[in-house]
This record gives sequence, C-alpha cells and structure tokens, in this order.
Amino acid sequence: MTRWLAFVVLAGCANLRVVPLPPEAERHRPKTSDGWELSLVRYRPQGPPTGRPVLLCHGISANERNMDLDDGHSMARWFAAQGREAWTMSVRATGASDGPDPQKGRALPIRFDHYWQHDLPTAIEHVRRTTGADRIDYVGHSMGGMIAYAYLSQGGQRLHAVATLGSPTRLDWGTGLERLLKAVGPMVVRDDVMLPSQLGAHLSAPFQTAVDDGPFQRFFYNPQSTRPETWQRLVAYGTADTAGGTARQLLTLVETSRFGSADGAHDFRAEMSTIRTPVIVVAAKLDRVALTPAVKDGFRALGGPKRWLLITRANGAAGEYGHMDLVIGERAPDEVFRPVLDFFNEHEQPTGTH
Repeated sequence: MTRWLAFVVLAGCANLRVVPLPPEAERHRPKTSDGWELSLVRYRPQGPPTGRPVLLCHGISANERNMDLDDGHSMARWFAAQGREAWTMSVRATGASDGPDPQKGRALPIRFDHYWQHDLPTAIEHVRRTTGADRIDYVGHSMGGMIAYAYLSQGGQRLHAVATLGSPTRLDWGTGLERLLKAVGPMVVRDDVMLPSQLGAHLSAPFQTAVDDGPFQRFFYNPQSTRPETWQRLVAYGTADTAGGTARQLLTLVETSRFGSADGAHDFRAEMSTIRTPVIVVAAKLDRVALTPAVKDGFRALGGPKRWLLITRANGAAGEYGHMDLVIGERAPDEVFRPVLDFFNEHEQPTGTH
C-alpha cells in the first residue's frame, strides 16, 4: 500500500507543474480604496477589437487561473482570440493579490461585502482607465457572479452586460450537505481566520487522477466533460485559501436563505429587481454546488433584460456539465463561452444606452 501511494504521488506530481502565463499576459496591480493591491491580468485582443473589454472573476476558494488555466482551458484567451480584450482578476487574499497583513492595514475579517464594495469597483475602474472604455462586460463564475449581483443591486453602473455562470442566490436546498453545514459550519468557520483550502487542494492534487469518478470529483465536475488531468491542474494552482469572514457570510444563505450584506442593511435578492443591466444566467444540469433551482432563483430576481441558459444535452450540449465544467470543460468554448459572447454582442450598443 505504501509503495502504491508513493507511486500515485510521484505520478501525479509529474503533471502538477504550474503552467506559466504566456508572454502576452500583462500583469497589473491596482489598489483598492481600503489599501489592498489586486492582481489583474490583461490579454489584448487578437486583431481588430470587436467590442468592449471583458473582465472575468472566479468563485470562492479560487483565483484568476480558474478563468485562465492553460492554452486549452482559458476563457480569457478565448475572448481575446475573438477580438475582445480580456482581463482576469483575483479578489483580495487569493492568487497574486495582497493577503492579510495587519501591520500594513490589511486586517481580517474579509467578508463577501469587501468584494462588491471595493475589489470589483477597483478592477472595473482600472480596466476602464487603461482601455478608455466607458463601460465593460463581465463574466463571473460561482461567487464571482454573486459579486456582480450585489454590485449591480447597489447601484453599480459601469458594467454594460454581464454573464453569471453557476451563481446561486440560495443554498438552502434541503440536502444532507445543508444539514452538515448548519451543524458544523459555525464551529469551524471564524471571522478571524483564513481556511487552508489551498494547502488541502495541493496535498490532494496528486491523487485526483487516481479516482476520476468518485463522489468528490462528481461534486465539482463531470469527468465526461472535463478530463481528470485538467481538474488536477486546477486543484494544483487554481485554488486559494478561503476567508473565514466570507464563508460565514455565505453560510447565511444556508441558515436563513437570505442573500444580503453582513450588517443586514441590504437584501441583494430583493434589490436585484432594480438591475437594468442585461444579464445572461448560465446553469449546469449536473451542478451539485449551485443547483439549477438555486441559480434560477437569481434569474427570477433580476429586473432588467435577461436570458436563461441551462447547459444540458436536452438543450443541445454534447454532454452534461458540473460546476467547474462551465469554465474548464473541454467543450466549454463552444457550449458556454460562445453563447456568452453572442449575448454580449447582441447588446453591443453605443456607450450610454444602458
């Protein structure tokens, strides 16, 4: 058994080399109004620009590499190849963005509210200043889409069109996982900690291809849509530690079904009815993180132009998708990225019309 485990670890590690960003990737580090430098990566459009810049944001326990894993699995590089300037961002304490440092004024807790109040506005303004665009388009995966919902519901004006991918506005779905989170979450999740999810991911990465169709894998992706080796690379360098304050705030979606600010001042779901920005809401039939009804809840709450897209064989997809397949799936460029770009292009009207 020991020799078998050692073989698995060594074999897995051979595939865990971090794939570096290509030479054309430009690194930027804007600073938020409360003093955190964020990591942004810019890809200029290939050929003549065909529309507004697009900003891409990852989900919880993740970083910018979720949207830019490698040459074959990069929403950012795909958009650039279609003539759209593309930017990825890492929210605070993820990826190459600043981490907590009380001596420099970067103290815990980090809450979900910090992302929509500070990080997203900072990234938007930096892209606008750098490119000269008045408004930009936006894609958010999972929590990245929830950040956009909060930002727009509180009057954010600089996003022209938005795509959310697997972004729930409810997590009280009545499953065993919900009961477990209610019982264990408050005991292990504290405001003043960073949960070591990155370390756990790194330690598990060599084993991710040993069992390519187990319950853990099925929870996050569908091996029929994403190769286990691709998932392994995402686990190895696309993960990040989780801010305890953010996890606690999102636990309220389980405990109370309320999608709102930590101080109780804002009910994002109720205020999403004021959003007039065009939004395409994308869900995956086999998503076990953001179940279809939980994603559809956000779609129903939106008040402006909107479109619902469920990725499933019944709607023309070649296979079924799980949560991470929406950004790293082998067919995602055709079945997810393309419909998102088509939606953006449909709303590519002169600046100031939305």
